Amino acid sequence: MKSILTTSIVLALASFSVAAADYEVDFGYDSKYISEGRDNLEKGGIYWLNGAAGFENGITLSAAYGYAADSSVDYDELNLGIEYGFEVGDFSFYGSYTRLEFFEDDESDNELGAGIAYGGLEWFEPFVDYVYSTEAEGGFLEIGVQREFAINEAITFTPYVIAAFDYGYASPEHDGANHHTFGASLGYQLNDTWALSATVEHQKGDKDVELDVGNDDGHTWAGIHFIAAF
Repeated sequence: MKSILTTSIVLALASFSVAAADYEVDFGYDSKYISEGRDNLEKGGIYWLNGAAGFENGITLSAAYGYAADSSVDYDELNLGIEYGFEVGDFSFYGSYTRLEFFEDDESDNELGAGIAYGGLEWFEPFVDYVYSTEAEGGFLEIGVQREFAINEAITFTPYVIAAFDYGYASPEHDGANHHTFGASLGYQLNDTWALSATVEHQKGDKDVELDVGNDDGHTWAGIHFIAAF
């Protein structure tokens, strides 16, 4: 589920050779800002500008800025992160640190993340992602499966299913099953540099969301992103 565009510690830039890096820039729009089974905006969608540099030593530095598409909604956030990834056989591992700044709300957070994926199966790839928030003093766990289908040399289709569990991250009062997600992404390589990615996803709240915000019929959103890779 993770691309090079995860989430940069500026001081770390001096430690790596720029010539050894691969770069991505992502411009996108999501019709809603849905995470942890909850709608983060009162109305409207969100624009994203993302950038990342991936190095041969497994380090990825990245930044993501999002702001509400509806001018009547005061919301923006900046994510700066560093991630280290490596492979052992058919397993892929990563660990990450992300600094989050919410300027309109005058708030900030630090998140520590880790994950593992297994690519040794023919028909699907299972994965586990975990993140811990120092502000909330809680964690969030996602367990899922995905499968990438190559339609042709230019088009890929990737459906996925995720079960998510909250342990004080999204709601401090309740722990346990939070939501489940059904989604799919369609990627189209326009040329050697530019690609188009479209995503449709539905998140349905489980017990933790229902106890936190009431009965929830779920949230469906769609997004489209233009990605340049250098």
